Amino acid sequence: MQRVAEYILFFVAVVLLQALLFDNLLIGSLVVPLYYVVFVLLLPVECGRVPLLLLGTLLGVVMDVLMGSPGLNTMATVAVAYLRPVVMNLTMGKDVQHESVPYGGAIDDKAFLLYAGGLIMCHEAIFFGFESLGSHFFFTVAKIVVSSLFTLGLVWLTARLFRLWAR
Repeated sequence: MQRVAEYILFFVAVVLLQALLFDNLLIGSLVVPLYYVVFVLLLPVECGRVPLLLLGTLLGVVMDVLMGSPGLNTMATVAVAYLRPVVMNLTMGKDVQHESVPYGGAIDDKAFLLYAGGLIMCHEAIFFGFESLGSHFFFTVAKIVVSSLFTLGLVWLTARLFRLWAR
């Protein structure tokens, strides 16, 4: 029950950081950090498929309401929640089965960056792809890549802190 309360606080913190800080951060037209995806990425490894999809949907709906986007966050976040077990298995293999979080002691930086980078790239591609709907193709691709790299950096820093907290 204590872990549930901690994840509720983590959810609230991620939503507030996204809504109050990252949505108002003006770094450039290419850098749009969608940091809130860190919540889905750092959910416990043993989180089942249905709770994962429900939490992804809840996070997406909350972010859509706060950001005023018509379902973009929900589509992207549910896709990440759906793909997470597959990507986790492909990038981390059997090492992750003995961990409570996807960035535990047995997981090295390379495996975590592949896992998080793949899912973040998927999230950003869905979000910005539907946001632009094919217009300005090269700008959209650049925005996906640059925003993904920036978001990956933020997620990696959060995961490092999460690793210390989970001990």
